[in-house]
Amino acid sequence: MLKKHFFSYKTIIFLFIVIGGFSCDRVFESLVPANFEYFPLETGKYKTYQIDSIVYDEYNCIIVQSTYQVKEVTSDLRTDGEGDPFYSVRRFIRKDSTEEWELYGVWSEKIEDNQVQRVEDNQRMIKMVLPVVENTRWDGIVYIRRDTLVPIRGGSIDMFKDWDDFIYENVGELFVDTISNNIYPDAVQVLQVDKTNNIERRFSREVYAKNIGLVYKEMWILDTQCRPPGTCTGVGDISTCLFTPWEIKAEKGFILTQSLIDYN
Repeated sequence: MLKKHFFSYKTIIFLFIVIGGFSCDRVFESLVPANFEYFPLETGKYKTYQIDSIVYDEYNCIIVQSTYQVKEVTSDLRTDGEGDPFYSVRRFIRKDSTEEWELYGVWSEKIEDNQVQRVEDNQRMIKMVLPVVENTRWDGIVYIRRDTLVPIRGGSIDMFKDWDDFIYENVGELFVDTISNNIYPDAVQVLQVDKTNNIERRFSREVYAKNIGLVYKEMWILDTQCRPPGTCTGVGDISTCLFTPWEIKAEKGFILTQSLIDYN
């Protein structure tokens, strides 16, 4: 059974990395095309998420479980350094509904050509492309080095290792969020990565609902050396844990779920 350790929810913000950005060699055509119904952009819109995370701190040899809330507010329409219009997204955080919201970052989003681009911490990911058609593929991290080390509690991890093309799945189908119990009759899932080997697990999936935007996200970014339980140093024996569930054998990384709980 996982041992819980309390720590400030702010220390896991590094885990909540969604990469995005802008391109200097593309021509901006339309800010809000009608066909981008799964990623609407409008000033004054907000979305509130519950974030649940399990962090495997290899350095301190502990497992930390946390829950907190993030609120995203689409703010003013501005112009970036390349002269392209974009929306700023103000991000607030709190542990739960008993606390006041605290601003901790401003990110941005824009639609350029047939792409939805989202910027977080000065990095970029292509979240969606047109047309939204089953099995459409694209390089969502074309601007991100695959060997980028992402800071996490207790060190860093090679998060984007082995990521391939993003792909649309279950376009226009019903999605049921078992965490919030919300039902979305028209949604699309974006599978960003689903790779596993003996010592690494990379899984990331986002779900967008029509006329709402992102409603669910799940990430499993985990490494293991299959060391004995409670041991975070030395050499492990891979053969002893080949069929052990990842949430048990993981030694470094995180599991994160993001579920929409409120929006306007």
